[in-house]
Amino acid sequence: MANSVPTLEDVANLTGVSKSTVSRILAKRIDPGKKIPFAVETQKKVLAAVAKLGYKPSKLARGLTMAKTGIIGLVIPSLTDSFFPYVTSAIETRLTEAGYSVILVNTNASTKVELARVEDLLSWQVDGLIVAPAQESGEAGLFWDLWRRQIPFVLIDRTFPDSPFCSVTTDDAVGAGLAVEHLVERGCRRIARVSGSSMSVYTNQQRQAGYLSALMRHGIVPQENYMIDVVQKEVDGRQLLDRILALNPRPDGIFCFSDFTAFDIIEACDQYGVRVPEELAVVGYADLPQSKLLKISLTTVRQPRTLMGRSAADMLLARMAGKEQPAQINLPVELIVRQSTMRKNAAGCRV
Repeated sequence: MANSVPTLEDVANLTGVSKSTVSRILAKRIDPGKKIPFAVETQKKVLAAVAKLGYKPSKLARGLTMAKTGIIGLVIPSLTDSFFPYVTSAIETRLTEAGYSVILVNTNASTKVELARVEDLLSWQVDGLIVAPAQESGEAGLFWDLWRRQIPFVLIDRTFPDSPFCSVTTDDAVGAGLAVEHLVERGCRRIARVSGSSMSVYTNQQRQAGYLSALMRHGIVPQENYMIDVVQKEVDGRQLLDRILALNPRPDGIFCFSDFTAFDIIEACDQYGVRVPEELAVVGYADLPQSKLLKISLTTVRQPRTLMGRSAADMLLARMAGKEQPAQINLPVELIVRQSTMRKNAAGCRV
């Protein structure tokens, strides 16, 4: 015993009850509201034996016997994007409070990998899923399959329009509008935008819609060559700035669909001697912690990362419990103004 891992059978032998009795009593710790036909003394005896032996129930075995493991699968498209780790942390904290463990997997924004990872999680009998879809192709086949199989899941940050899927997103069309309105108010009329990832991604589609709508509200005709699509990890800041500076006429403002893209542009401007914001005003999206730490701090649209994570966890918990909840939550965003759009007045102060 001293040199082996204690088993369910060891607990049963020590208490003089069956393994199934031990299993059912331990299940009550996972679901306190569960009624079991055992005397309080028997329950205390089993729990005392568990403590004495240091027995740890196998979540996988429990899932096979009870159809409930206490495990949630969390699927994100990137571990290097600083947006998702913050959301992930909030999700894990909330689910831990509710007694669940989380298995985190990364898809590298690949639909093929996403399918394989989700199937792996389901083979481990997870109780539910929270997924930020890769949307590499924009297709929702995987999620319609989960829906038909009645597997509880919640989408975060990205969703599929006109679907019944539970989701927590932010109001990206409004956020993009705030960014462009601000640039216009600062005197910009030639406003370009950079996507940073595929336009099949829902968030990019919403930001594009907000960008176009805001331009047209101010009588600015959208220019197709001002809409720059890049894969962020494949193009560095200098290459991107070269493309921007080569446009004719040269943009005086740029809206980036991600803070990372904006960081690259501001760094390249510093290397090339392009003055920000005097020659090129820059707005990002997400308000990552680095935004206020740059040599020229970044004006950006703030997304409520922690609220998104907790809201998604609460939505999944409610769905698994069969409780009524809104199918879609769209959280508000706000514009955070910093130096990358603040022009200097006659006294040399940024305004």
